[in-house]
Amino acid sequence: MEQLRILVVEDSPADAELAVRELRRTGLALDFRRVDTEDGFRRALVEYNPQLILSDFSMPGFGGLTALDLTREKLPDVPFVFVSGTIGEDRAVEAMRRGATDYVLKDRISRLVPVIQRALQEAGERAGRSSGATGRTGYSS
Repeated sequence: MEQLRILVVEDSPADAELAVRELRRTGLALDFRRVDTEDGFRRALVEYNPQLILSDFSMPGFGGLTALDLTREKLPDVPFVFVSGTIGEDRAVEAMRRGATDYVLKDRISRLVPVIQRALQEAGERAGRSSGATGRTGYSS
């Protein structure tokens, strides 16, 4: 069983672990890497080749919108979900306009699993349409 590679962009190790723990409760096979700097993020996009990105919105010195823009430039088909306590409606709309897949508020972390499942399903369907494949995403739960 292949593990889903998740890149977590988060300056708080505890918050990153909270999101990962929520995903693990489902039994989803996953591997994750946490980064909190732009340099670390750029390296991880190439070296780790994530299948999903979860990002805080605001971090000291490196913002979620920058991470989103870099992702859309380097890995345009990878689902990108904000997991934030501070995003606000206007920022959420801007993030979606710029290509975010969705967002989840940290105080509603129980929404994360259904959001991720939908994002991965949609990414698999897009990949299937563009390659003529069966829509499989290369991971299993």
